[in-house]
Amino acid sequence: MKKWRYIIARPDKKVKIDEEDFERVSNHSWRVTLTTTGRERVVTAYRENGKVKTITLGRFLMNPKKGQQVYPRRFQEALDYRKDNLICCTLQERQRLLPKNRKDSSSRYRGVSYIQSQDLWRAGIMVDGKSINIGNFKSEDEAAQAYNKAARKYFGSIAYQNNVTRNKKSRQGEKE
Repeated sequence: MKKWRYIIARPDKKVKIDEEDFERVSNHSWRVTLTTTGRERVVTAYRENGKVKTITLGRFLMNPKKGQQVYPRRFQEALDYRKDNLICCTLQERQRLLPKNRKDSSSRYRGVSYIQSQDLWRAGIMVDGKSINIGNFKSEDEAAQAYNKAARKYFGSIAYQNNVTRNKKSRQGEKE
């Protein structure tokens, strides 16, 4: 596991970065702003050709290819800018990283739905605009794990993964 450190960005926010980047990052003054979606991001200003420009810490660290953006893998840790937590991808690829939209849904997991008539949980995934049925399962967690496996198969390391163990623990906590 790589060593990491914190930098302090205005207004008094701790930002986690790899130790190998500390010196380069420390040469700039960083601040936390909100994106249009309300997520925090870390930015700095710099001069280029006589103009002042702004760059995000993710872009500064990762230097993505043209047409790509830098996004965190774990969204709940918005100020974790260690390279292991950042991914360079297109906007379309980013959709595969996003957690499930939980509004009006029978399951808390992405790619999982409940079939009331059969009393089963179904796992499915969209690949290149086509819906693929992964299968039916007795439990919601089994269906979520099947989705995770299929997502890794079709989308590789950038695929969103349902956190089955975390949700199990929180469910137990709710019952207490």
